[in-house]
Amino acid sequence: MENNKGLKIILIILIILTITVFVAITILYLMDKKEEAAPNTSYSAKASAVIQKYNLTNTINNKEYSQTLETILEANLFDPQYLDAYYEINYQEDQNFPYTISKLLTKNYNSTEINYIYDNYSNCLNILLDMNYINITNLNKLSNFDPSKLERYLQYHKTNNQYDIATIVTYVNIGLDLEGYSNYVSYTTEDTSSYKILVNKYHKLPNDYEPSDLVPLSYNSNLLLREVAAEAFEQLTSAATLDQVYFYPFSAYRSYTTQSVLYTRYKERDGETKADTYSARPGFSEHQLGLAVDVRSPNLADNITPETYEWLLNNSYKYGFIVRYPKGKQYITQYMEEPWHIRYLGIDLATKVHASNLTYDEYYDLYLETR
Repeated sequence: MENNKGLKIILIILIILTITVFVAITILYLMDKKEEAAPNTSYSAKASAVIQKYNLTNTINNKEYSQTLETILEANLFDPQYLDAYYEINYQEDQNFPYTISKLLTKNYNSTEINYIYDNYSNCLNILLDMNYINITNLNKLSNFDPSKLERYLQYHKTNNQYDIATIVTYVNIGLDLEGYSNYVSYTTEDTSSYKILVNKYHKLPNDYEPSDLVPLSYNSNLLLREVAAEAFEQLTSAATLDQVYFYPFSAYRSYTTQSVLYTRYKERDGETKADTYSARPGFSEHQLGLAVDVRSPNLADNITPETYEWLLNNSYKYGFIVRYPKGKQYITQYMEEPWHIRYLGIDLATKVHASNLTYDEYYDLYLETR
C-alpha cells in the first residue's frame, strides 16, 4: 500500500511538472507572438500590415526608419531580396519613385547606382527603364564622355545594344545617331590651319576657304595640294615605285564651287540618298582642305588594285598619310569604302592613327577632340 501511495505521489509530481513546462512554453510562445505583432510604430498601418505579412517585424524593428522602405511597402512593391537595398536608396519626392526603383532593381542596378542615377541623370530615367542594364557609373571614367549627350547615348544604345558603352559614346560623339548634315560643327578660317582638322558629315568648312599654300603635283600640274602634303605625296609615290607598286593622283584640291558642281551632278544622276553615300556635299569635303588626294592604279579607270590598297594601308603612314575611308568601315565613316582616298595628317599623327586601327573619325573623338 505504501509503495502504491509513493507511486501516486510521483505520478502527481510528474503531471504537475509537465503542466508547468507546457504552460511556460505556451506563455513564451504567446509572448513571442505578441512581440511579432507589434511592428515599429514609425511605419504607417498599411506598411505595417505588409511587414507582418512577411514576418519581418523583429528584423525591421532592429533597423532605423526608412522612408524609402515605407514607400515601397505602401505601394505593395516590397520584395524581400531587396530589403537591404531599400535602406540604402535615398528617398526621392517623386510619385513614381517606388515603381522606378523597383524596376531598376529588377534590372540589376544596385543601390549605389540608383542613387547615382537620381543625383546625376534623373531626366533620363524613362530611357533607362526602357532598356537593359548598363554600367552607368563607368561613363565618367571614359575620357570622351560628354554628360550633355547622355540621353543620346542611351537612345542609341537601345537600338544598338551589340556595342559596349565605350563604343556607344564614341559613335554618338561622332554623330552616328543623327542623320548626316543635320547637326554639324561649322569651322572658322582659323580652325583650318591645323593638319589635324576633321572634316566629315558633322564638321563643315567655311564656304570661302581656300588654302594659301597650294602647289601643283609633279605628275599633273593641274592637281594641287598644300605644300607639305604635296612634298609628302612625292615621297610616298617614290617609295611605292621602289616596291614596284604603282599609282597616280587622280583628284586633289577641290574648291567649294567645284565640289558643289560635282555633288549636284551626282545627285541629279543617282538621287540625293545614293549620292550621299559616295560624295560629300560642298563644304564637307576633305578635298577642300588641300590635304586629300585620290589615286588610281594605271590599269584601272576608277580604283586601285587590292595589292596597292594593302600597300597604302601598311605604308602610307610612314609619309604622313592614312587611308581615310578603309574597307569595312562604312558604318563609321558614313561613306562607301574608298581605298583610293588618302589624307595627309603628318607622320606623327598618321603613325598613331595607323597603330590604333581606328578610323580617323574615331581617333579624333577619342584623342584630339577638346572638351
